[in-house]
Amino acid sequence: MRARWILLTAALLVGTVATPATSGPVIDWDPAYFYEPGATFSNSVPLSEMKIVGIISAFGPPLAFLDATDLSKDYTFYIYGLISNGTTTIGPPATQFYVTTYTGGTIEIYEGTPRDAVFDPNPPNPNVPSTFVNGTLLLSGTVSNFFTQTNNFTPFMTGNSEGNIAWTGGSLIGHVGGAANPCPALFTGGMTWLPSVNIAGYLFRHDGKIDHECPTPTQSSTWGRMKSLYR
Repeated sequence: MRARWILLTAALLVGTVATPATSGPVIDWDPAYFYEPGATFSNSVPLSEMKIVGIISAFGPPLAFLDATDLSKDYTFYIYGLISNGTTTIGPPATQFYVTTYTGGTIEIYEGTPRDAVFDPNPPNPNVPSTFVNGTLLLSGTVSNFFTQTNNFTPFMTGNSEGNIAWTGGSLIGHVGGAANPCPALFTGGMTWLPSVNIAGYLFRHDGKIDHECPTPTQSSTWGRMKSLYR
């Protein structure tokens, strides 16, 4: 009880309560596909460029007003300019991890009509990436600290990838904080190189999301509201 009253008193003296950061998937997809010339799941050639194309399946706040299930529209993304630093092998032969880091990168998110994006084999080709970049540019940004992590021992050949995004433009830049002060975002998710679910010419199939990590401003509070938090 004493600790509760200490917290209440402190909050009343300040007069405001900071709400937690807004964190959650703003964009979700399954699938996206990675492709990189000369690369395998365990080895990426230094200075080669990896690209990613994906079809968005859902939106969350602050883009929840977009309907990815609308069959008259195509919501897609394209990442390019990820330049490989080569692959580092970690661990003994039977349980090895393969970590590849990348420098640079640009992400673009599009809304197009009609729904025509297709993962044709062996990109680049007439439909990849062209059917993923036609339409209205909703968001664009820079990618940093991107990496992939794979291994030689998981039964279903699974790994993960992750990278930071700083939004820089697009028609919806105002919904993610604006160009002057954009909210940080995180590209993340799991991937597989299992041949039975992959497509010829692609390196990985990816099931992932972009998390929106924007803090919410402090809000005024009252004595009654504060007491209700501890009942």
